[in-house]
Formats: sequence, C-alpha cells, structure tokens
Amino acid sequence: MKIHLLIDNQRYPLTIPREDEALYREAARQIDNRLNTYRRLFPQQASGTHWAMACLEFAFENTRLKDSNDTEPYMEVLRRLEESIDNCIQENKTIK
Repeated sequence: MKIHLLIDNQRYPLTIPREDEALYREAARQIDNRLNTYRRLFPQQASGTHWAMACLEFAFENTRLKDSNDTEPYMEVLRRLEESIDNCIQENKTIK
C-alpha cells in the first residue's frame, strides 16, 4: 500500500503493508508532537537540534522497552516449572 506521511510539513511517500498503516500514521504524529515540544521548549535552537533531541528521546524509549521485554528470566522459571510438572507426572505414573 502506498501512503504519504506529513512530518514536519514535509511529505514522505512510503510503500507499507496495509495492516501497518495506522502504526505509521501514529508514528508520524508522535514525531511531529515531539518536534513541536522541542521547538516550544528551545525556540532559539536550530531545527536540526530539535530533530536530534526527538530522535534521541525515541531511541531511549525504544532501548528501555527492549530491556523491559527481556523474557530470559521468565523462561528459566518456566523451565523449572515444566521440570517440576514432568516430575510430578512421572511420580504419579509410578504410583499407579
């Protein structure tokens, strides 16, 4: 699907999967919101600085989310639970 996103008053043509359209449009909206926030907070700064700060903020959030989605500790707990369940099943089979 071809769409055009308006970010910072500039049109960006993209070809994307149809099911991702809403996500892309929301992402563009978030970029504009962050840029406007930095423009309001730091009007004396150049546009490139606003873009860099918005990118840094998004990258930070992305990194934090990746770290919070680390499932390895949970996988170990699940492995131990599975082993415990298997042991109970084996014990139950030997009792019968």
